[in-house]
Amino acid sequence: MKFHPNIVTIPLLLAVLPVCADDSLSLADATARALGRHPSLQVFDAEMRLADAKIITALTRPNPELEFETEDVLGSGVYEGFDSAIYNLGISQLIELGGKRRFRGELAKSAREAEDLRFESARREIIADTARRFVLALAAQDAEASAEQNRKIALETVRSVKGLQEGGRGSALDVGQSELGFKEAELLVENARSRMALAHQQLASMWREAKPDFTRVSGRLTEPVASVPTIESLRASIEDHPVMALARSGIDTAKRERALQEKLRQPDLNLGLAWRRDTTVDDNAVVLNFSLPLPLWNRNEGGIAEAEAEISRNEALVEQTRQQLVAALGEALTKLEFARASYALIAGEMLSQAAKQQENVAEGYRLGRIGYLDLLEARRALTGVRGQKIEALSTYHEARIEVEALTGKSL
Repeated sequence: MKFHPNIVTIPLLLAVLPVCADDSLSLADATARALGRHPSLQVFDAEMRLADAKIITALTRPNPELEFETEDVLGSGVYEGFDSAIYNLGISQLIELGGKRRFRGELAKSAREAEDLRFESARREIIADTARRFVLALAAQDAEASAEQNRKIALETVRSVKGLQEGGRGSALDVGQSELGFKEAELLVENARSRMALAHQQLASMWREAKPDFTRVSGRLTEPVASVPTIESLRASIEDHPVMALARSGIDTAKRERALQEKLRQPDLNLGLAWRRDTTVDDNAVVLNFSLPLPLWNRNEGGIAEAEAEISRNEALVEQTRQQLVAALGEALTKLEFARASYALIAGEMLSQAAKQQENVAEGYRLGRIGYLDLLEARRALTGVRGQKIEALSTYHEARIEVEALTGKSL
């Protein structure tokens, strides 16, 4: 099973709605940068070239051997010196029987296919991680916008309180409290901007960028879907995950290893051809020889047993991997449903109630019916609900990314 390195295999680009801006970064651009420059993918080029080289090595025939030997020399009597020497010059070739070279090649090709699957698995995780960080960057921008809106309300409150004081209906204490509340709102804006800058930096680190070359990310987080799919409806999609394919490839590799080990029980033939020169009679001759190991004590039972044990181990790993992915999918769906329900409650009821309450309290304060502390508390409550809305939507999309990464399906 092979994967093209330029095909996005999970529909994470649907997680946000695009918004064009000159100085902003889109999710598609961020994903392309991460896939092109992420350090964990750089090593796969060398790994794949190494696997290709191992295929060539596995399919290469053994080299012939050149042999030379001299007999009956440097002895005593008639064997003194080289006058009685016999020279043998020959060549031998190992003939592998039983198709061992072909089985070695298949085993090496299986390892190469496993590298493709490892690459695709790492690539999918990088796409998902980039999307997660992009979502966090969008959420940080929303939080910064909410903090800025809160600062504007605090500034309007300061002006209102000062106006009431000038009209004789406010106190210097309220003015001081409102100015302190405004400083608090400004601090929240600065904190939100710092978190946004950190989110941008974490996103840029996906492509080894020391300093982000963008000031904003484009898009907005979409509203949650009406309902969350069940784990039963998505469970079959787990089987298409690259990690599952990689686990299954381990079984195929182990079976090919067993087939090779079974073939290794068959001995190989070594054929030789030599030229013989006997100086004692001044004659030449041809020498033919062959050798064939006798499989009496070692029939490779150990190698076959190891391969069979490896098959059993990989079968267990497939089931373990499946259960881990199913458990991860269940957790992601649970988080997705919780975030969806939380967002529905916050956006549907709590936010409108908090906004209405803040308006009513502000009006009551202008009429002198409500104290400033109540006004400050209402504004803080509205700010808190807005933050909860952003957090719930961010959590929802993080869980959505996890589900899509596990299943390869768009929600």
